[in-house]
Amino acid sequence: EAQVLGVRRISVPPECRRNADNGDLLEIRYAGRLADGTVFDGMQLADRFGDDTIQFVLGKQPAGQFPPSWDLGLVGMCVGERRELDVPPVLGFGPQGLPKRGVPPNARILYEIELLAIDANSTL
Repeated sequence: EAQVLGVRRISVPPECRRNADNGDLLEIRYAGRLADGTVFDGMQLADRFGDDTIQFVLGKQPAGQFPPSWDLGLVGMCVGERRELDVPPVLGFGPQGLPKRGVPPNARILYEIELLAIDANSTL
């Protein structure tokens, strides 16, 4: 099985004045699911706690906070863009998986991510 990150642009805004880059504070909504469609993480799970979005610094997240695939697959995104990341195990949760969330060892995972703001600016 190839250990290659797949990036598919689902929707792109008609205008983009700035692309996300390393060091930018991103605000996103996302859903993480297994290849069989089972949701293991995302905003629909967080919503029950009153959260609708998350923020993180692209390329500078603490080890293990989010899969390393995000640092690769979100570079170049525009505010309002949606992408799907097809994440191989090496860039996801690897041979250990994520048992507390039901992700088995060496699982391919899919993330659908919508970029809402870059550096707290949602009109870029």
